Amino acid sequence: MSGPKVITCTGYGGTGSSVVSDLLKEFSNICSFGNFEFRFLQDPHGLRDLDYGIVQNNNRLTTSYHINNYIRYVNFLSKSNVYSYERFFDNKFRKITDEYLRNIINVEWNGFWHQDIIDEKPLRKFVYYLERFYQKRILRINEGGAKIYSKIFDKNMYYSYPKETFYIETRKYLRNLINASNHNSKEYVVFDQLVPPNDTNQYLKYFDELRIIIVDRDPRDLYLLNKCQWNEKWIPTENIHAYINWFRILREHQKFEQEDSERVLRLPFEDFIYKYDETIQKVCKFCCIENIRHATKYKYFDPKISINNTNLKTRYPEYNAEISFIEKELTEFCYNFSHK
Repeated sequence: MSGPKVITCTGYGGTGSSVVSDLLKEFSNICSFGNFEFRFLQDPHGLRDLDYGIVQNNNRLTTSYHINNYIRYVNFLSKSNVYSYERFFDNKFRKITDEYLRNIINVEWNGFWHQDIIDEKPLRKFVYYLERFYQKRILRINEGGAKIYSKIFDKNMYYSYPKETFYIETRKYLRNLINASNHNSKEYVVFDQLVPPNDTNQYLKYFDELRIIIVDRDPRDLYLLNKCQWNEKWIPTENIHAYINWFRILREHQKFEQEDSERVLRLPFEDFIYKYDETIQKVCKFCCIENIRHATKYKYFDPKISINNTNLKTRYPEYNAEISFIEKELTEFCYNFSHK
């Protein structure tokens, strides 16, 4: 492996994973891109979906569908003024991705299939169905495709059957992106949210070297933060029963997934505050970072400030009934503040 070693932090949404990217920004040999979320592996139409479409569900049509989805997604990330990846990868994000796709695609041609019609805009759908109606009802032609539609609206179609080559090329692809990132020749680089907190073994296949730090948070504090401050609609805090069920099921995978303990570390958000020195030692040991490199302590993460976002039940006593219910139903996830 040549280039910086890669660290990513992740969580379950609002659980404080950015504490890692903030903390590691204080080390002299680490480049951290802060809390910008690099979700192009795990989000819909991202690299994980491409893996599914090419390797795990490979067939003559859906493979093309997933490749086209990834191409459109990359184009969006490359051009977006809000989520532009180019600024992080020395304006080479699209270029490196195009090279990667050339390496994994076996055949390319112009055409379309029924999913393209389903996904089409209304006017193009109308053109297709009008031609098919004319062919079948007027000309009495039942065989063959829509010739006029195909001449006007043909798309790129692809087939790829790389087997294990997919993971070899994907590791090269991500290494090329990492090396192109604006990491200022630092020994380590930190990306937020490269992977989700589950299915980590699958995502580790995409990297030649990766350390994953997963941060979780007390369910009482997450509930109160969203209920009283954030009001994020992807967290179901309008109904306490839905919230408890949601919180528990999101973590159900922990009971059966076998994680690589050398490459995956789980920590509670609260430990970064109430066990600051001890937790930094854990992070440094896990990532093979010398603690002496901690050059600007408290500059980006100050536990004296972050403590204000913990043990919130004392600040919002009007929700004592809901908090008691959470404590009863999610006991194993509640942090023991009384001994800190």
